[in-house]
Amino acid sequence: MKRLSLLLIALVFVTVAQLSAAAATSTLTINLHEQNGSGENGTATLTQMGADVKVVIALKGAPATTPQPAHIHDGTCADLKGVAHPLSNVVNGASTTTVPNVTIDKLLAGKYAINVHESAANLGKYVSCGDIAKSAM
Repeated sequence: MKRLSLLLIALVFVTVAQLSAAAATSTLTINLHEQNGSGENGTATLTQMGADVKVVIALKGAPATTPQPAHIHDGTCADLKGVAHPLSNVVNGASTTTVPNVTIDKLLAGKYAINVHESAANLGKYVSCGDIAKSAM
């Protein structure tokens, strides 16, 4: 009887773990909207890669040669706070970064936004932004 109870408990744990893994968000695409008349809009695609998140930014209208800093910020596009996770610079409209030790679900549970700046010399001018939100799914 004791072995049967232990087997049933183990089966319940395995089932719950599988359901939790299946419920986890594996991919999320965020629309990045132009800001300050930049003409730069596009997407940021977040993909869960084990314990990390891969962020791929694709912007139309971005300059070909000027690196543009990008970040995941605390807050929303309407009220950006500090940098939560730095991303690779957007160059010629593209950026790919692996953000360690974070999940898409953790980002969705808080208030975060992906923001692109005009240049390192002009961080105060935002050219594109998108809120990381369930509505983006």
